Amino acid sequence: MKLISARQVWTESQHESNASISAAAIEKAESAPVKTGNRMRRHEAVFAALGDDKEERIQVVRQRISISETRRTPVGRSTARAAHLATIGKVLRAIDTLPFQVQQFGHFLYHPMMTMQHVMNAVLLITAKAQLPDLTSAKRVKAQYLVTMALQSYKGEVHGAAEWGPARVAEEMNAFFGVTIDPKNWTRDWLGLWESLKEVVKEVDIQAQQPVWQVIHAEKDQEAA
Repeated sequence: MKLISARQVWTESQHESNASISAAAIEKAESAPVKTGNRMRRHEAVFAALGDDKEERIQVVRQRISISETRRTPVGRSTARAAHLATIGKVLRAIDTLPFQVQQFGHFLYHPMMTMQHVMNAVLLITAKAQLPDLTSAKRVKAQYLVTMALQSYKGEVHGAAEWGPARVAEEMNAFFGVTIDPKNWTRDWLGLWESLKEVVKEVDIQAQQPVWQVIHAEKDQEAA
C-alpha cells in the first residue's frame, strides 16, 4: 500500500478489513493448481456433525502437492503482501485509539461502505461541538439540519468536489428534510453558522487523521532507516 495521505490510507485499510471470506475463498479456489491422474487419492475424513454428538464421515479428495506446486506467488510478492497486511493492522489499531464518535466521523468521510450509523454519529458529534447559537425554535431546527448539509459538503470537498453554495444547500435541505430556506437571505441568516460549522468539521477531521498520520510517518521513517 502506498502511504500517500491519511485519507487515502484510511479508505484502503477499510477496503482490506471488509474483504469477505467468500471472496477470499473464491480467489484461492480460482488460483489453485488443478491436479489429475494418479496424484489424487481418496481419504476418509471425520467431521463433528453440527447440532448433535454424532460424527459424519465424508469422502474427500486430497492432493499430494509439493511446496513449489502450491506456492501461488513468488517469495518477494508474498513478503510484500505480509508487509502490506502488517501496515493495515497498524492503521486499524490507530483508528481504534480515537474516541468512538470521532472514529465514526472518520468512517463517514473515508469508509468505502459508509453506513447510517456513521452519518448519525458524525452529525451528533458536530452538533455537540458546534454549540449552536441561541435561536428561535423554528430556526434552530433548520440549523440542526444545516449540520448534515455542512458534513455532506465537506465530504464532497475532501474527495475533490466544490463546496456547496447557498442554492445547493437550500436544494439539498428541501430534498432531504423537506425544509425550505431562502438562498437570497443566506448571508443574513446562515452564512455565519455555515462558516463556523465548516471550521468545526475541519478540526474534527484533523483529529481523526492524526493517529493515521503517525503510522504513516513511522512507516516511512522505518523504510528510510
